[in-house]
Amino acid sequence: MAQQPDFDWFEVRSFAHDIYGIGEPGHFEDVKSFLVVGDELAMLVDTGMGIADIRAVAESLTDRPILVVNSHGHLDHIGDNWRFDRIWAHPLEVEAISTGVGNERMRRFLTSEAFNRTPPANLDPESFHIPGTTVEQTIDQGDEVDLGGRRFRVIHTPGHTSGGISLFESETGILIAGDAIYEGPLFAHHPGGSVSDYQLALQRLAALVPDLSVVYPSHNRYPLEPAFILAVQEALERIVAGMSPDESENGLHRFNFDRFSFTVRSTWRSEEERSETS
Repeated sequence: MAQQPDFDWFEVRSFAHDIYGIGEPGHFEDVKSFLVVGDELAMLVDTGMGIADIRAVAESLTDRPILVVNSHGHLDHIGDNWRFDRIWAHPLEVEAISTGVGNERMRRFLTSEAFNRTPPANLDPESFHIPGTTVEQTIDQGDEVDLGGRRFRVIHTPGHTSGGISLFESETGILIAGDAIYEGPLFAHHPGGSVSDYQLALQRLAALVPDLSVVYPSHNRYPLEPAFILAVQEALERIVAGMSPDESENGLHRFNFDRFSFTVRSTWRSEEERSETS
């Protein structure tokens, strides 16, 4: 599975407060990872698709030792975990991270239609897989990641997955949101996801809005203005209150809004009612 560094695959953007966005716009997931440099450590929030060597890119941007913090365990966020020695994540994401993703599942993300630019020449869709990796330490709501000279507070933001997290730096007002907030299709129907959990996540993020200066999401256009969180929260509350879906197909409801949409299971309400009474 060894691959050579391919800096052309990544789009690196530099932001204030020693933050770098490392994007992969050549794939339809358009995933972003974020490198945050402290005095003692650098934190890499997620490791992308694994299509090219994100460690080489991160090490070209800092000489600090790198700690990986996974926002959650989906394949577009853990692809290059195997290149790193230190990985932290929420306890409910440990199983996905330690299992990895086999080639059979990966293949549908590696078809020619999945790319809008040429992938690295040594990418072999017939053998590519994401190895499982060991989580060194679990982190949960209210924990802190200390990089030396700066600290990020862990915000447990479930709904997309059960153990999704966002990271908040109070001194700068920076929020690294993971998949809780971004422009485009938002999903509450994946295994481990739920509408009620998503409500909780958005309540937690909305409470931070007065103290936020910028939001760095894991997909699509970035950065985002903090008020975007309130628009997403209001939209989900409308869904919970009984809004009719714009589309229904294959057991899913989709609700469309101006800059984003929500996809939920068509049975989500009865499922969550059953879980509350069980």
